[in-house]
Amino acid sequence: MFKKLLVVISGFLLILIFICSCSKSAIKLRVFAAAGAKPAIDECSRMFEEKSGIKIEIDYGGGGEILSKMMIAESGDIYIAPEQRFMTSAKNKGVVEPETIRVLSYMIPVIAVKKGNPKNIHTLVDLTKSGIRVVITRPETTLLGKYAPEIFRKAGIKNAIKKNIITYAARPDAIIMMLSTEHVDAGIIWHFYQTMAPDKIETIFLSAEQLTGIGEMQIAASKYSRNKKLARRFVDFAASSAGKTIFKKHGYIVDTADLKKYWQ
Repeated sequence: MFKKLLVVISGFLLILIFICSCSKSAIKLRVFAAAGAKPAIDECSRMFEEKSGIKIEIDYGGGGEILSKMMIAESGDIYIAPEQRFMTSAKNKGVVEPETIRVLSYMIPVIAVKKGNPKNIHTLVDLTKSGIRVVITRPETTLLGKYAPEIFRKAGIKNAIKKNIITYAARPDAIIMMLSTEHVDAGIIWHFYQTMAPDKIETIFLSAEQLTGIGEMQIAASKYSRNKKLARRFVDFAASSAGKTIFKKHGYIVDTADLKKYWQ
């Protein structure tokens, strides 16, 4: 009788374990993330999956694009904005939980040129030389597009560079393709793209005095999440020292002490 009871209890426990494991594996977190965050977020997600057993699904795109997708679908657990203006928009629209907003990394505007720097560009003034084709991002869709004209104005080259700006990119990552296919000679992008495409581009840092602002990549839990505790766990992990170590490895600036080298 006692042995039969043990067998029944053991079987019951096995069923419970199976049900719990199945229900846990069925839970997924959906992340709407800026394409510029991909290398670090891919690695953060893999590490979070290993630690928690929770599956992470990620939709990458432009900051405004993925925010719109999340709002139209009225779903998603986490939003990762490429620049602070997108997170401000998400907050104002009530799409994210304001108290969960965290800064993942800081970004510095730099000059980008094709690998090997064939046009011998080293300064902002070099962008005004005859025949140099320059691309910047759209000011209405990116913070970087707002900063670029401000940088040119501050450097006193606003009028001189106008003739050389031949196009406007919707997103900073599009500039890498334009440089690698030789459609343009130089552009203004965020510094970390050098790490993402070291075989295609080189970057030239500006002095702190030449900059007019920096970018902040931010993360927050979505108001649409049906797994709010898990969503907050992912946010906390990505913004933790472990998460920031991953971001730093991929070329992002995560420490304010490092930031001071480029921005005062």
